[in-house]
Amino acid sequence: MAGDIRPTDHTGLRVLDLDECLARLVEVPVGRFAFQLDGELTVLPVVHTLDGIDVCFRTTGDSKIQAAVDHDRVAFEVDQFDARTRTGWSVLVQGTATVVDDDEDVRRLDRVARVPWVPPHEAASTWVRVRTQSITGRALV
Repeated sequence: MAGDIRPTDHTGLRVLDLDECLARLVEVPVGRFAFQLDGELTVLPVVHTLDGIDVCFRTTGDSKIQAAVDHDRVAFEVDQFDARTRTGWSVLVQGTATVVDDDEDVRRLDRVARVPWVPPHEAASTWVRVRTQSITGRALV
């Protein structure tokens, strides 16, 4: 369509706008949480939910909770691709990790949370929020 000109980046990938990025964050149940652990970059899969423009997830993992307690800079990524058609996209959220400790926020997140893929542990889980500072997305079409 001649009137449907979409912006591209320097490599020719289509730039996703904010609404497209948010829709993809909602659509994909598992993303990757990236943070520093003992001086090394660590990337772990988590089942997440979107709260406004912030990404939230439950964890019993001490390292992810510590990143949130320390208000570390973190990243969160979701993607999807089709190797057969050579199409795909990715969305990257960058921000600061925080612990969700407000009881009302915890109850609200518990109500809208996706079902965890890993069976719940006996240990209590903690909600971690990625306070979004930027959201970017690219698509190969």
